[in-house]
Amino acid sequence: MLLAGLYCLQPNLHAATYRSPVRYENSPVSAADRARANFKENYAWVKDASWFDASDNSMYCIFHQGSMVNRIFYDRNGNWQYTLISYPGSVLAKSIRDKVLDNFAGFRISYVNEVRSDGQETVYMINLEDDSNIKVVQVTGDDVLVKQALTKG
Repeated sequence: MLLAGLYCLQPNLHAATYRSPVRYENSPVSAADRARANFKENYAWVKDASWFDASDNSMYCIFHQGSMVNRIFYDRNGNWQYTLISYPGSVLAKSIRDKVLDNFAGFRISYVNEVRSDGQETVYMINLEDDSNIKVVQVTGDDVLVKQALTKG
């Protein structure tokens, strides 16, 4: 009996062979499938996403989150490029709002476009207004640059 048990414990004898899971990293996956998988992984909670194709074979997705409009852009291979979030000035983080309004007293923030991309600081394009002027400023880190200045009239 002992010999029968030892015989069954031989390393080359077993009931079924084990194979590690096969990875299909080089499988032909479409760019749209890759983009949708990335979106689902990062925004699983979104229910109202709308997808669009751009003229250069890239694609983007739009969804709303309260007063914010989110646009997620993917390249022609389905890889995430950047995210553009647009919202009213009242939603802007206080630290950014204070930084801008300290430099532009008398102005109010009317609208914000926030750009997030991989490996770079978030860029804020902020529309400022007073009674007679409109300014578009770019905020990156501690830098505040006027990109456009217009006179109402």
